[in-house]
Amino acid sequence: MAAAEVMALNEAIGQMLELPYWQIKRLRLAGLLHRIDSLQTAKSILEIEGKSNYPNCPLVVGTQMLRTMPRLRAIAQIITHHTEHWDGSGVPAGLAGDAIPLESRILALTVNFQYRIKHNKVHGLCKEELLTKALNECRQESHCFDPKLLDALTLLVMGLQQGMELGVKTPKVAPSMWVLDSRWESNQID
Repeated sequence: MAAAEVMALNEAIGQMLELPYWQIKRLRLAGLLHRIDSLQTAKSILEIEGKSNYPNCPLVVGTQMLRTMPRLRAIAQIITHHTEHWDGSGVPAGLAGDAIPLESRILALTVNFQYRIKHNKVHGLCKEELLTKALNECRQESHCFDPKLLDALTLLVMGLQQGMELGVKTPKVAPSMWVLDSRWESNQID
């Protein structure tokens, strides 16, 4: 469910920033797959008899699996760099400011915000207090996040506090069909 919440937050911020559809679509998919970087087994799955058959990227092992699929390479890059910090103190490449891909900056903020909401739910706060506390905690770590995105998140939180709904839906994914989604839309299926 956390991935679906991150996906919904990504989409909302993408729409607020008036990003094009293709970029919002990337944000949605990155939100669903953002935890793949913790899959340390990806390397062993993709290696046969000690030979690697995927593009080499020493940065994040889990995203190697995505890099093997041409349509998901952009998603792999978003996920790889979502742990970068605005001030350059993050990993894996130590990128700072606008050098961090926009989608990665958005994903970093939404993952952090969603985590803080879940973490603070145990304190029994009402929805408005919960959102405010999570936002304030993100603001305390402003060195990690793009200030403009923090402003967008602030507007989103204000909307949520006034009754706006994100419409978090658990995606229904048939095996392999989500990879082909863009081909269906553009009528390029053979």
